[in-house]
Amino acid sequence: MRFNTNTISRERINSLIKSILVILFIFCVASVFAQPNDSLQINNLKRTIGIGPMGDIFIIQFGQKISIKDELIIGASYTNPVIINVIQYPGTEQIFTLELAYRRYLWKNLHLELQFDPQYFNCRDTVESKTYNGFGLTPEIRFGYRFDFKIKRIPLSFNLQWFAGYHLINPKPKSFQEVDGGSFYISPIPMFFFGYRF
Repeated sequence: MRFNTNTISRERINSLIKSILVILFIFCVASVFAQPNDSLQINNLKRTIGIGPMGDIFIIQFGQKISIKDELIIGASYTNPVIINVIQYPGTEQIFTLELAYRRYLWKNLHLELQFDPQYFNCRDTVESKTYNGFGLTPEIRFGYRFDFKIKRIPLSFNLQWFAGYHLINPKPKSFQEVDGGSFYISPIPMFFFGYRF
């Protein structure tokens, strides 16, 4: 997604996105503490372990329901350097990510999720023959639906999510940022997770 920098400066866009993320974070935290006591009565299946194979990105997550409508998630992901084949960077990018998220169920299994990803980047720019390493921080907003089902009485799930994110701290070299559009991104395809509920 590209913005017209002639009408809106990049600094104003960055400030606006940061403000929106802070407001969403405050809303999510407030909604956790504003839960009535009766909402803490959860059914027996309040935990989920999920995996998300996304081409060259491998994700594993653990979710713990804290009320009927609220869930906390912790996970880890690894981005294989072969992702160059998808994004076509002038080099390779390897990312190790810790995923920390709060998910709010809006209606049945329709949910909105706010995720914070501390990351470690290792980028190899083949044009400049340089390696760039560094830590990054990326909040993401995800919107999706979790489909629950059973196979031979085993409770499983399939979670489909669309997402957008913003690199608050972006250690990628300029040549990489020019290819992927810089700090703000929207996924053109949804991500998915297969899960086991227990």
